[in-house]
Amino acid sequence: MSKAPDFNQFGAVLWDIANVFRDDALHTTERLETFSLFLFLKLWDEIELETEEATGIVKKDDEAVIPNKYRFHMWASDPDAYAKELKYNDSIDFCRRMFDDLATRTIIDKNGADITYDVRRLFGDTVFRLRYTTTVRALTSKLLELKLREVMSRGIGEGERYDIFGRAYEFLLQQFGQNKEFAEYFTPRHIVERMVEITDPQIGETIYDPACGTGGFIVKAFEHVRNDIKSKKISASEKERLLRELKSKHLVGTEHVPLVFKLALMNMILHQDGKSQLKNDDSLSNKSQDIHKGKYDVILANPPFGPTKQERLAQFEYHIKMYEALFIQHMMNGLRPGGRAAVVLKEGLLFDSKKMLRSICHKLVEQYEVLAVISLPNGVFNPYSGAKTSIVIFRRPLGRDDSKTSKIWFYRVDSDGRDLGATRRALPDFKTDGDLEEMVTLFPYVWKKDPNGGGRAVLKSEILTTFESEKSWWATIEEIRDTNYNLTVGRYNPHHAKELDYEKPEVLINRLIALEDDIKNDLEDLLTLVTVPTSIEGLKGSMHFKTDSVE
Repeated sequence: MSKAPDFNQFGAVLWDIANVFRDDALHTTERLETFSLFLFLKLWDEIELETEEATGIVKKDDEAVIPNKYRFHMWASDPDAYAKELKYNDSIDFCRRMFDDLATRTIIDKNGADITYDVRRLFGDTVFRLRYTTTVRALTSKLLELKLREVMSRGIGEGERYDIFGRAYEFLLQQFGQNKEFAEYFTPRHIVERMVEITDPQIGETIYDPACGTGGFIVKAFEHVRNDIKSKKISASEKERLLRELKSKHLVGTEHVPLVFKLALMNMILHQDGKSQLKNDDSLSNKSQDIHKGKYDVILANPPFGPTKQERLAQFEYHIKMYEALFIQHMMNGLRPGGRAAVVLKEGLLFDSKKMLRSICHKLVEQYEVLAVISLPNGVFNPYSGAKTSIVIFRRPLGRDDSKTSKIWFYRVDSDGRDLGATRRALPDFKTDGDLEEMVTLFPYVWKKDPNGGGRAVLKSEILTTFESEKSWWATIEEIRDTNYNLTVGRYNPHHAKELDYEKPEVLINRLIALEDDIKNDLEDLLTLVTVPTSIEGLKGSMHFKTDSVE
């Protein structure tokens, strides 16, 4: 197995290039968006050049997603001279016209497909704000020096070679977001891969991520199903039809932050999928609850954690101002009968005594089929968050008489093959992703389609001890009920430590950081409750009385 690319190193290179925008005094989001679009043009051109070298065919403009005059290698070496040659004032004028043209250009291919639709979405609503030709020259010069094919060649698979750019963008978001301008959490790709592996999306199934970030789950699910299509013993035309349906109908993602949505769109385009149903929308809006209700066979997600930034308008059965609590309800409602989900949740939701959270877990256990809970170590989401999390795998029953939760398989991941500090460097068990390889091997279920539609979770063996180890065990529905639906892994651990085992300092530090955030949020809520106006006029309308507590 080849060594995975060091995304921090490559991200640092991109960060150095992005700093050329400082002279133009762009706002943080403007810098990131503008840089991302230029990098996209460079990367698209590299991919096209590679294809042209392999096939000996150069597409004409009426067949190309990006017309030849805008191909990066055509103009980037001397943008001002190229602009003059095409009768533009200078490189600023040329780039502004290029962005405007790509935001409106429409090309329909011989199959009737609009091949430029997603490029229009990328460049649409973009205001070109660069003012200095020196900035354009510095940017293109640095991008030309960037050996993208060499970077891509470090990947270990067809999709992995482009995935480094998703990882590098995450590094850039972290750098750009030093002032917490971006509150996005990104799922490590090796965890995404294992979640896709255990849910095993099938050909023809519709896959959804309601908080898709840069598109990691959608990309990996696309590759998983695409590989199944390629290995299927059917005609080439049938494979093409299935692949077309996968791209156009079966991959659905929503991202609320416009800029992060564009990064997800770039990710899918670069994976040669220009038709995924990616939307820049709010999954927690009232409209979304209706649009997505009962539609999906597979849901894969790592939703945001923590208190919501504003009061949600949507009507949730259990309304509490916590992202994870609202998202899990959205996903429960989004599954069609027989559908399944693998979701990363902040562990507090699984044991917190708040009435609303216990009610959510009660409904999840009693009305759905909770199959497994996989505990992840503190720090697995560094450098974005030190929160303690678990992956919950559950299924919506086909009907009243179908299986609901009878027992839950728990697995404790102690290592994911990386250290738990900010750098997340590889450990000696890196090749197996720490415990994750064993977790997938021991995962007790396979998914079988039901003749009447939907699917069922079928045990690989009726001997339950087959799936037990020092890190995995079962809990019955009766045990779950007795703990008021506590779904934390350690609550049901049958193994007793033979000696006192102290946690590593980085684990304790991450836990304290997460606890400090929780305390801060609780204090801010308390401050809001105790702070009232002192004048009679100020008091008007400031006090509201509720008949039912949210907790």
